[in-house]
Amino acid sequence: MVTRRFIIKVLTFLALVIGVNVLLLWAVPRDKNAYLCEYNRKISLMDTVDQPRVILLGGSNIAFGVDSKAIADSLHCHVINMGLHGGIGMRYPVEDCLQYVRPGDVVVMQLEYGNFFNGGNGNHETFPAFMMATGWRNASRLNAGQWKNILAGIPREAIRNGLRLLRYPMRGTLDTRASDTKFEYVLSGFNEFGDEVSHLNYPSQACPPADGRETRQVDDETVQWLQDQLHHYKQAGARILMVPPVNVRSNLVASHNDNIDQALEEIGYPYIVSPESMAVDDSCYFNTGYHMNRAGVEQNTRRLITLLREYM
Repeated sequence: MVTRRFIIKVLTFLALVIGVNVLLLWAVPRDKNAYLCEYNRKISLMDTVDQPRVILLGGSNIAFGVDSKAIADSLHCHVINMGLHGGIGMRYPVEDCLQYVRPGDVVVMQLEYGNFFNGGNGNHETFPAFMMATGWRNASRLNAGQWKNILAGIPREAIRNGLRLLRYPMRGTLDTRASDTKFEYVLSGFNEFGDEVSHLNYPSQACPPADGRETRQVDDETVQWLQDQLHHYKQAGARILMVPPVNVRSNLVASHNDNIDQALEEIGYPYIVSPESMAVDDSCYFNTGYHMNRAGVEQNTRRLITLLREYM
């Protein structure tokens, strides 16, 4: 039989655990060089950059796959690279960027394929860290799936902050430092357009073989949500170009299937080119199937310039 004393002990323990998590999450200063903090700078670009504008919207395939200056110089426009991390999903950035769209903007959407199968809410490893990096921006707008990720990821983030505190005496800072010898995911790795460029200074890793084939069905609710959002973008005066994300061919096999193409066709926003045409050779792999090395960035940028000249 459960005693009152036992219940009090359990509740006290839970209160202590929750208290420690809250203390580590909110009392420890934010890592000002965290990779995900780049989102704040990208949103500032959306708010301040003049027209004509090309807005590149998607995940890390855009962050690691585009030379925005080359696009800007070729097309005589301003380019904003909003790509950051697939782990935050597509819902948050697509909904957030809408308020900054102006009539005449060209929005190139290169959304990683996984978003169409998993609801587009990101994951519990990245989304909580992202919300902390943005100062809990737009927290009141989050859906149940996003809050589920946050709650599941809070202990992980609390541990990370605790480790930052423990390392402070040795490092003399609570901020992540860029390494001189290996690639690090840090804010300082981005340029003024929002491109991640520090990785171009490091050698590529070997591209692993394809890990099976993607066979999942597209999530109907997610596709309906995307249709509604794209309609709002058009109402705001933007021109939408749905472009498959750049990735190496091995990753294309493992991450894409024709269900995505069919779903986009059915909602009236088909890809303007085939997914195969945006894939590059495995030799362009940097450290994931969506992250390009220098050769991949150059090839993908040339393709985007050609597409934009045709459709702008």
